[in-house]
Amino acid sequence: MPFSASRFARCLRSFCVVAGLMLVSQNASALTCSEVRQLTLLYFKMHFSFDKFTDEISRRSLDNFIKAWDPGKLYFYQSDVDEFNKKYAGKLDDMIGRDMDCSAIDDVMNVYAKRFVERNKFVQKAIADKQDFTIEEYLNVDRKNMTYPKTVEEVNERWRKHIKFQLLTLKSSVDNNLDKARDKIKKRYELAAKRHNDLTKDKVYGVFLNAFSTALDPHSSYMPVEELEDFRIRTRLSLEGIGASLQSEDGFTRVASLVKGGAAEKSQLLKINDKIIAVAQDSGEPVDVIDMDLQDVVKKIRGARGTTVKLTVMRDEPTGARKIIVPIVREKIQLVDSQASSHVIEVDTMEDGKPKHMKIGLITLPSFYIDFEGRQKRLKNYRSSSNDTREQLKVLHDKGVDAVVLDLRSNGGGGLDESISTAGLFFGAGPVVQVKASNSETETYFDPDEGTAYDGPLLVMINRHSASASEIFAGAIQDYQRGLIVGDTHTFGKGTVQNLNDLAPKLGAVKVTVNQFYRASGASTQLKGVASDIVLPSIIDELEVGEKYYDYALPFEEIKPAKYTKFNLIKPFLPELKKRSETRLAKDTDFVKIRDEINKYRKNKEERNRVSLKEKKEDKEKDKKDDLEDALNDSPEFNLKDDMYLQETVRIASDYVQLMSKKKLDPKEPVLPALLLAKAEKEKKAKDKKETAVKEKDKTKETVAVPEKK
Repeated sequence: MPFSASRFARCLRSFCVVAGLMLVSQNASALTCSEVRQLTLLYFKMHFSFDKFTDEISRRSLDNFIKAWDPGKLYFYQSDVDEFNKKYAGKLDDMIGRDMDCSAIDDVMNVYAKRFVERNKFVQKAIADKQDFTIEEYLNVDRKNMTYPKTVEEVNERWRKHIKFQLLTLKSSVDNNLDKARDKIKKRYELAAKRHNDLTKDKVYGVFLNAFSTALDPHSSYMPVEELEDFRIRTRLSLEGIGASLQSEDGFTRVASLVKGGAAEKSQLLKINDKIIAVAQDSGEPVDVIDMDLQDVVKKIRGARGTTVKLTVMRDEPTGARKIIVPIVREKIQLVDSQASSHVIEVDTMEDGKPKHMKIGLITLPSFYIDFEGRQKRLKNYRSSSNDTREQLKVLHDKGVDAVVLDLRSNGGGGLDESISTAGLFFGAGPVVQVKASNSETETYFDPDEGTAYDGPLLVMINRHSASASEIFAGAIQDYQRGLIVGDTHTFGKGTVQNLNDLAPKLGAVKVTVNQFYRASGASTQLKGVASDIVLPSIIDELEVGEKYYDYALPFEEIKPAKYTKFNLIKPFLPELKKRSETRLAKDTDFVKIRDEINKYRKNKEERNRVSLKEKKEDKEKDKKDDLEDALNDSPEFNLKDDMYLQETVRIASDYVQLMSKKKLDPKEPVLPALLLAKAEKEKKAKDKKETAVKEKDKTKETVAVPEKK
């Protein structure tokens, strides 16, 4: 879908936020060329590194704009791109910034529209063409090093393989029926054509503004109204609506999941996989939403608490599809799955030759969130990650835990203040982060609270997707030598602060990089991230994940360290902890498999850039899924069974507790009883199943041996 392709994934990453401002527009309903110019000037007034529209920014912006419409290099010819560069590469600064001339944007879009129609005609033919899935051929997926096609024959060949790959991928999900797969893909491209025809000029200008802003750095962006509202929801962890996650699927809006405790779940009327085909407000007439853009459907379903929305849904049942009208009263929905939560993990180990039982507390923190509006309105008990983490630490303290593991894996960041306040929970008052502005002046941000919420053994889990505010927190814990950092080689490497600036009501907002932050030690997290004290093997470490892989990322640098006192809780114990962990990992079957996968990945560089279009024979012995509903699924160790990284971190934690108490470590490894319980339950179930099968077999033999009565 052309428009969705323009939304850079990087713009969805959470970020550190400072205060915003309001820009008034003469036309509050749509972007115009005049507003495009105003907004480019606004970026330069605030940006950390750039203060004017240069030829280089012009070149970058044009390149981003072209890629936004054609990321897979399937539409434009090389001659199109050459012509764009010749006419506009070094001139957008003069055209837009000086003369308020947006003809370059229009020109690129007009050529794209022409190519879109041409490609769509070929796509319909390619879908209908006979496919041979027995021949060995490959689809090139290395977009970065791929050139634009030069001829009609070359672009058609790319599309032929592209469609073949889609058919091959989809066929297995529709009973291996190629005709059904063709119908589904045909529908997708018909919807793509509809979305393309529905594009308005202000949306195109919005795409350009995003292309321009990401030419300054990877984290500056333009947020249309829909994206801004989604951002607000992510930061405050609440919304007013029905509490359902929706997906667009072949023109239908499908219910993907229901928010726990939300209005939809409590009503017990809406079900997962229901297809929403119409939406009505209170007693109003239902509006058909088939083939409607997902964002537009969401806008119709969201609304003020206390109001009613009536959804007409199609539900697949054994007797066939049934149409149902589902009325739901909107409520304020709390996104509880995204807030801090805690669990206790039991560990059995040995100490001085005697069995010792430990409790390791786990706090999972998906983001550094805060209800900005609630704080501005001085509401009591407004939601924030630091408040919630403090509460979870109290819960764990009351349960008598011996150590705390704070899980920041895939925590993309959030509020700057929140990372500072949360870090202060573990070491009290002191400098947490240093922030440098565009004028090179540096300010140190402190946590003012002298008290600590927890002063025991601490471990922080990170991975490559831990970014921004997560890196501020992890960097502070490491600088103070307050806790162990465990996980991937290093975190994401985002060391910049963004300012969110509201525009006129219907124009959205602009996000601008205004500062760069540095650790208390003076090192930046930019590009390099925060390195783990104990590294666990991970395939993510081999992927191009992180700031250093982004175009136009700002450079790494260091400044003078702040004055702070180290706790010295890491260096004395680190060598022994690393040695113990490495010994375990060397014989752990799961980590041995991971290392094998890493070696294969490194060797097969050529294979990574292409996918086979030859159909593989399905293995008759399908993978048997473990359907064991053991206590781990609903207990405090909810994901422990399948999370080998958490398992090893818990074992490191138990070693750490004993070393800190000056106990000599026993050669025997720490044992997680919950895992043994799950294994025993699994083995028992397998044994029972086998015995049942034998009995059924014997019963069948007996039945056959009995003569039929006359």
